[in-house]
Amino acid sequence: MSATNRQIRLSARPVGEVHPDGWEHCAGPVEEPGPGRFAGRTRVISLDPAMRGWLDDRPS
Repeated sequence: MSATNRQIRLSARPVGEVHPDGWEHCAGPVEEPGPGRFAGRTRVISLDPAMRGWLDDRPS
């Protein structure tokens, strides 16, 4: 495959408000799926206020 795997990763847990510098943007080649795996494409994502609680390092 020649597609690019683009990711936005949490680089630091936020304290207070979430800021752009708490995230890292990564890109790399899409790996061929192995046995029992598949490759998919994300077309739409949904962001929700509850996700803010998931960014804290504690059970939610």
